[in-house]
Amino acid sequence: MHCAAIIGAGFLLEGCGSSMHMYKTQVSDKKIIVPLNEFPADKNIMVVRSKDMENDILLVKKNDHYNALYLQCTHEGVGLSATDKKIVCTAHGSVFDFDGNVLKEPALKPLKKFETSVIENNLIISLT
Repeated sequence: MHCAAIIGAGFLLEGCGSSMHMYKTQVSDKKIIVPLNEFPADKNIMVVRSKDMENDILLVKKNDHYNALYLQCTHEGVGLSATDKKIVCTAHGSVFDFDGNVLKEPALKPLKKFETSVIENNLIISLT
C-alpha cells in the first residue's frame, strides 16, 4: 500500500499503514503549544496540525531536543508526507531527512525549521 498526500491541503491520508500520531491544535500569539505527554513514548516523530497553517509540522525528537519541520517542499511548495524514516514529496520525488536536509532532488534547499523550547512540560513551537 502506498501513502499519498492531498496536494494543496497538506493532509496525510488516514489508513496509510504508518501509525503516525497526530496532535491537532491552534496557533496562538505566533506559537503552537504541544503538551509533552502528547508525544508518543514509543516514537520519535509526531505530526502537528493546525487549521491556521497551510501545511502540517513534523516534530522529531532527538535526545532532549525537538526539530519542528514545516511539511512544505522547498522545490515548488507542495505539502509533504512523513514516513517513519523520511519525508517525501509525492509530486516531484524530493526526499528530506528528519533534520530537514535534502536527500534527493529536485529540491535544493532544506525544509523550514521552527525554533522549539520546553517550558513546564510543554513544547513551544515559535512560528516567527
